[in-house]
Amino acid sequence: MRSFIIKKVVFAALFLLPFFAFSQTISLSTDSEIVQTDALFGFVLTAEGSFDSIEEPDFANFTVENRSQSQSNSISIINGKFEKKSSITYSYALRAEKAGVFEIGPASLKAKGKTIKSNKVTITVVGHENKDTDKNDSDTSTDDSIKDSTSDDQPTNENYFEKRAASLGSPLNKWEKQTPDYFIRTIVNPATDLYAGEPLSVSYYLFIKPNSISDVNFYKLPVFDNCWKDEKAESRLNFKRINIDGRNYDYAPIRTYILIPDGTTDNVEGTQMIMDVIAGSFFSTRKITISSVGVKVPLKPTPEKEEHPNGIFGDFQIFADKDSITLDKDNLLGTLTFSIKGCGNFQSAEIELEKDSMLKIFSPEITSSVSVTPKGYCGTKTYKFMLKGLKRGETALRIKPFDFFSRENGWQKPEIADIKVFVKEIQSIEEGEAEISEAHSFELLKELPANLKKYKITPLTEKTWFVTAVLIPFLMILIPLLIRLTQNIKTKKESSMNAKMGKWKDRIKTSKDCTELLNNFYGALEELYNIRLKGERVNILKQKHTGKISEITDFVRKIEQISYSGISNADITELKTEAINLLDPRGMKK
Repeated sequence: MRSFIIKKVVFAALFLLPFFAFSQTISLSTDSEIVQTDALFGFVLTAEGSFDSIEEPDFANFTVENRSQSQSNSISIINGKFEKKSSITYSYALRAEKAGVFEIGPASLKAKGKTIKSNKVTITVVGHENKDTDKNDSDTSTDDSIKDSTSDDQPTNENYFEKRAASLGSPLNKWEKQTPDYFIRTIVNPATDLYAGEPLSVSYYLFIKPNSISDVNFYKLPVFDNCWKDEKAESRLNFKRINIDGRNYDYAPIRTYILIPDGTTDNVEGTQMIMDVIAGSFFSTRKITISSVGVKVPLKPTPEKEEHPNGIFGDFQIFADKDSITLDKDNLLGTLTFSIKGCGNFQSAEIELEKDSMLKIFSPEITSSVSVTPKGYCGTKTYKFMLKGLKRGETALRIKPFDFFSRENGWQKPEIADIKVFVKEIQSIEEGEAEISEAHSFELLKELPANLKKYKITPLTEKTWFVTAVLIPFLMILIPLLIRLTQNIKTKKESSMNAKMGKWKDRIKTSKDCTELLNNFYGALEELYNIRLKGERVNILKQKHTGKISEITDFVRKIEQISYSGISNADITELKTEAINLLDPRGMKK
């Protein structure tokens, strides 16, 4: 009999052995799939499991500026289950050599004679090519490259900021080296050669040691004076991995500001961003205060500004949706839409129509769709005017002229052809209806006797005494019903609470070890009193909950100390009794 049992145990062990073998995986990833030529970006190879060797991918068309390696092994027992994890990570800093679309990978690993391959990563490099050709060919290819990168690849704000990976991956400056584990990096674009009134972006990124923080708090946001500001705040921190000087960091965008200087100063200045980083775990946290550098960007005066006092910075085109409008009995009101398209100071780009005695021009409906692109602050702004004829005849609508300055074309003044307007009917529908209504009222008054007396008649249902008489019987029935309903709800809540309390007390009494006892205690607190201990800091718990919360956290520490001490056969009878007493509703407040 004994040998039979031993054989069954051996058979079961051999049968279950494959389930304890650890699978092998290998993957490639990048922090930016679209980069500029000569830009630095991050690339990561991650392998997990047990393996014999790794074959790294071929980085043709890219220069490996830096390569670092990290390895981790972990063994954990969760609810009695044995779990082992091991991984190795290669972090690369790559620089794009030329424009094009390139594939990196696959990488592979060998385990017990078997080869496992990773995914492939596609990198799109945009920029200039054919630098060594003759001048004419070079100019042509450059123009085509710019056209391709700005027309077909109009990225979102997020992609555009990721394209500036050379700034994100640059070595730490003196300010950042003061807190090398946690710092805020400020990126200004463009940082130099900026004209007064030219839009710019200021982006703030948080850099941290990988997987080292639990929360962040903003203490002070930057303030920018003498400029229009549009703020984009991240709803959550989406961290990516990057390697700087051989060290891995997790980084995430915090806030981005689009600024347009108002032209009253020679600099764009911004104060520091200050924030608190909460590092550590549940019972041991520490607050680290970090700040960004201040921002000061010099502005160049716009050339020949004296000759263009109302001119703005930008490169725009203006379009009208029609070249003529006819106002007749079928169309007493007309609409005319103008679109401003291009890049530059859209806040100051406005469409104004010259006054016309034959027309009433209503205030326009203005809509805009503008965002950051590789060419700058670009998009479309529309003005929709409504017109009404005042006099019959023919006239022309004219736009008040405005001029703008761009780096490529200097000062320009758009020429828009006059919009012809033919007014054939001037009476509106509203005026006609008003005249008919007024005529009917006058005819009715003529038929009424001159000595007619007026009496005010109030319906019975609107009298106060009638409403009171109706409400009293209704309230006499409603109030007892509400009292009884409240008592029934209270009784059901107490019954449900007692049932839940009995269930958790039974689970705590039958706990086999400290780990099971602690998990049952966590579950009881969350279901009975909505107190969630996992992942919360003690100070925050004390702010949320009063009563016995200090006794509860002390009890949790006691159980954890016994668990960490390695005493597997400890007597937990007293701990069970203490846990049940702590669940007593007296003194417990949500």
